[in-house]
Amino acid sequence: AMRERAAHHPHPTGGIRDAIVVFDEWLSNYEEPSEEEKKEQREEWKVFRKLCQSDANQNSCGKNPSKGELDRARSDILDGQRLLFELLRTCRPNRDSTSTPITFPLTSFVALFGGPGLHGYVPNT
Repeated sequence: AMRERAAHHPHPTGGIRDAIVVFDEWLSNYEEPSEEEKKEQREEWKVFRKLCQSDANQNSCGKNPSKGELDRARSDILDGQRLLFELLRTCRPNRDSTSTPITFPLTSFVALFGGPGLHGYVPNT
């Protein structure tokens, strides 16, 4: 379906035409995964889903977030930005070493830098 949409695009660019050539080559060389490869893929998805359910992603939302979910996400980002600025400000080399440690909530860290499952990263074993 994606190839057909590109091929029949009303305003195809050079990039679209190049992508069709690359995709056609990939498709002609594609081989269905073996049962062993499918098993490995299923195991990777299990790990991925487990990571997505971690505390780091407790404020994540789906494709159609509610106003409350969006507000929480914005709050996590603002909190993370504020804390990162505070950490950078207090960690200057000439600062007194007796400064108070700053608590950085996991959800705020994830809102700034990403977290488990957010980008599809899974460990390769």
